[in-house]
Amino acid sequence: MILVTGASGFIGKQLISALTKVYGSQNVVALTSKPIPDCNFLLHNDYTFEEDFFLKSAYSSINTIVHSGAYIPKSSSNANDWIQCNTNIKSTDCLLKSSLPNLKKFVLLSTVDVYGEDNIITETSPIGPVSLYAHSKLYVEMMVSAWAKSNNIDYQILRVGHVYGPGEERYQKVIPITMKRLLKNEPLELYGNGSELRSFIYVNDVLKAIMNAVKLVKASDLIVNVASEQRISILELFRKLIEISGQDVPIKITPNNSFSRNLIFDTTKLRRSLLSSETSLNDGLISEWNYMKERSNENFA
Repeated sequence: MILVTGASGFIGKQLISALTKVYGSQNVVALTSKPIPDCNFLLHNDYTFEEDFFLKSAYSSINTIVHSGAYIPKSSSNANDWIQCNTNIKSTDCLLKSSLPNLKKFVLLSTVDVYGEDNIITETSPIGPVSLYAHSKLYVEMMVSAWAKSNNIDYQILRVGHVYGPGEERYQKVIPITMKRLLKNEPLELYGNGSELRSFIYVNDVLKAIMNAVKLVKASDLIVNVASEQRISILELFRKLIEISGQDVPIKITPNNSFSRNLIFDTTKLRRSLLSSETSLNDGLISEWNYMKERSNENFA
């Protein structure tokens, strides 16, 4: 049986559906703060449950945990909310203390935000988190690693990159923000010259990587960057989205002297065991654009 945390999040919600299709609804359970329709679930009260919580709930057969639950800032201004960021550590601590006699595997979803500067980011790039959120995720990684080694649990840490796709509209991220402006036929706002490079990975590809991590008998790579090998500048991204939308809107450029860096990834480890190929950026953006158009009559707050 597979336990999934964060089942109401952008990735977690779709992960529950994908796992259920493969393993059957009877073999997947969500640990959640609110009921989830058409899914086995256990309610936690701000992760304050006792160590025997799963045993008393008749879920002692859990053998795999996918820990995707975390506080993820919806915008950069929330990345240093120390109260919320601390919940990442608290929730993981409670989970690791739980009594699960049949547990064999633990898959942790972390973030590429733990890295510092590097020309091309690999799993051995310098660590240098610049926000409390990134610090909390790095500490959680160390917690899971130490716990798994001391309890002889197979584990894998997936440092997830910049994910896009249907469902991300709740977050103040460049792609949904730009699409919302295009839907309103508003000018696009670009701060700086837009030359910085980004690597966006489609949500379905992230799901495939997680599913393959669950299936691995023994992970050869304990830390894997789940990121894209495709790179695009922000200015080029804007132009591509304008082309996909068919809208005729200007790009309003506001000079900005703030520091920016390229985010380019080496995906060798990802390709080796978890994701042999990925969705083209063009196809992924078209899919998200069509999704956003269908929802355009809703209020994207």
